[in-house]
Amino acid sequence: MKRIYLILFLLMLTLSFNNSLSQGKKVADNSHCLSCHDDPTITMTKNGKEISLEVKKHIYSKSVHSLLKCEKCHIGFNPDEIPHKENITLINCLSCHSNAPQTHKFHPTMNKANGTGGTEDVNCKNCHGYHDVQSPKSPSSPLHFTNSTNFCGKCHKKEREDHIKSQHFVEINKNNPNAPTCIFCHQKPITSGNRLELVQLKLNQEELCLSCHINQQGNQFAKALIDYDKSVHGAALRRGNQFAAICIDCHGSHNLQKVTSPTSNINPTKVSDVCGKCHVAITQEYHSSVHGTELLKGNPDVPGCTYCHGEHSIGPMAIVEERIIQRNRMNFNTLVSNKMVFCVRCHTNDTLMSKYKLSTLDKAHDWLPNLQVHWETVRCVDCHSSYEPPNLSHNILPRDATVKKCEECHSKNSILMTKLYKHEKARSREKYGFINGTILSDAYVIGTTRNVYLDFFSIVIFGIVIVFLLIHIFLRWYFRPSKVPVVSQEQKQEGEE
Repeated sequence: MKRIYLILFLLMLTLSFNNSLSQGKKVADNSHCLSCHDDPTITMTKNGKEISLEVKKHIYSKSVHSLLKCEKCHIGFNPDEIPHKENITLINCLSCHSNAPQTHKFHPTMNKANGTGGTEDVNCKNCHGYHDVQSPKSPSSPLHFTNSTNFCGKCHKKEREDHIKSQHFVEINKNNPNAPTCIFCHQKPITSGNRLELVQLKLNQEELCLSCHINQQGNQFAKALIDYDKSVHGAALRRGNQFAAICIDCHGSHNLQKVTSPTSNINPTKVSDVCGKCHVAITQEYHSSVHGTELLKGNPDVPGCTYCHGEHSIGPMAIVEERIIQRNRMNFNTLVSNKMVFCVRCHTNDTLMSKYKLSTLDKAHDWLPNLQVHWETVRCVDCHSSYEPPNLSHNILPRDATVKKCEECHSKNSILMTKLYKHEKARSREKYGFINGTILSDAYVIGTTRNVYLDFFSIVIFGIVIVFLLIHIFLRWYFRPSKVPVVSQEQKQEGEE
């Protein structure tokens, strides 16, 4: 009996062992595959080309896939048959990495392929490799953020050349964790390949830049918390204006450099060219002015676009010391409203004026009578520019072409009649409305003096005329003749009888 049990036990053990062998044939072990594929001479012919099938053990052991069995990716391969599979199925990386299209938005067509087929921009293995896939977090990985510029630059050569010159790349080489890399920026839908409307694309690009330069307070480059959204550019973009300027329109997209760099887009000597991409006519006018011609020569002291109009907020206020305003007998509110504060800030600087052998503001105008009255009434651009009203001029004239004679202003059909008068009239209408602004206009009229008594007397006369007309209309209506009733012939005969 014991012998029978022993035979049955041995039989069951044999069946179990055979079953294990059969299971071993179905599921290939990596060592079993690598026993052949570690041979550098193993090849195959595909499309007329000889292809190596070598998989180096020491390389694969360092891969993030080293714990996976070969058949996890090479589905349906039979190690006991050569070829292992008659119709080779392309490896489908998306079967595991299903979120790849969302994390690789810089290659928007990725979701149209299985990860290893298709063109290079949707092919996982062309970027991540074959059996040597490393984690992007590993410093030795070509996809590590410190290596991304050179790695992506293998295809995007022009962008690589630009980015190597940028301040962002300088910070990457310092291993700054906040430095933006190719992947950091392009994982957002910020390129035309995402096929978005231009306004939405610009909003995405703006949001990306501000995510570091405003939201990341710890970022050393977030020194000035710019208020772009409230600027004329930001407000225009929010209204749906697709031509509104955003960060990259001025700073560039890949070659972003500090303002102190001579080749930077935002270097003071080059800002007018950047603004001129949109404001063409104004830039041409500015380049013909005394300021513009000096700027084109590389003079760093010349006021450019951003000096008067600001950088990000587009509309800052220049600061002038109170003692300077008092010394020149000026009113600060008038300086601000007439945009003269920017001129005063430079032309009252003794050091700057002496550097270029120019007279300061008070000495240059000491010949002018009633100087304080003139400061309250006349703007700098009224005498020093060739502008067409109602806009301020960007063509500042040289000294020998400015207004210096009294009769040029105080005479019939003078330059002030075509400049300042129209300017003040427009401001009065903005202040009081069109009708009241016309009646109560504070516009300076050549040869007359506007005072409160004359204004009051004119209004009284105007009011009396209106009242008289209303009374006249009422009396005409009240004493109108009554209508005579119409009597027919038959009614007349009846009345006579």
